[in-house]
Amino acid sequence: MTDRPSPPGDGAQGLRFACACVSAAPVAEDPWVAISQQHKLNNGTKERILNALYRQPRTTAQLAQVLRLSAPAVHRHITELLASELIREVATPEAARRSALERYYRPNFPVVRAADRVALQPALDDLAASFAEAFRTIQAPLVEAFRRSGLPAREEPVEALLHYVYATGTRIARERLEATGDLPVWPEHGDGSRWVSVGGGAPGNGGGLITTRTR
Repeated sequence: MTDRPSPPGDGAQGLRFACACVSAAPVAEDPWVAISQQHKLNNGTKERILNALYRQPRTTAQLAQVLRLSAPAVHRHITELLASELIREVATPEAARRSALERYYRPNFPVVRAADRVALQPALDDLAASFAEAFRTIQAPLVEAFRRSGLPAREEPVEALLHYVYATGTRIARERLEATGDLPVWPEHGDGSRWVSVGGGAPGNGGGLITTRTR
């Protein structure tokens, strides 16, 4: 972690964690921070609902049956998931409805399934190889920069910085790509939070929903 100026009026230096998800400060620097800090998925039942919805749109009654929960309990979670914009209502043909009051829901974010991951894997492998090679070439300049810093005097080993360098480098790259329009900026949601959530199952694991980083 590093230190950073605290919010205006504080006057002190505050620690800047490698992942903002561990900080109480409302800083949207990682895709899952707002979801974690605002407890959008603090209840395991909500995750179970998302796992049931990503396979196919379902109604509250169908979810209650599949998950073996009471309809009122599912309705409460659906209301909260709608408010947090983690799910959305989808149009359903009238012929498929058992009543005019039925509402079908699905996740409000892309879900990369196992088969999708297989199709994307060659491009992902190439991208990962480029990242890895760039990280290897920075080792010598990193050691030189480390020697000029105050870290050796505090007996901090250069090896301890490697994950910080990687995380910070990818974050800066993301910001630059957003600034040039090569990467879409994070959307602002109705409650003012900014988060990006992409679900996906690794090949062979059945495609269960996972909230994962996008950078």
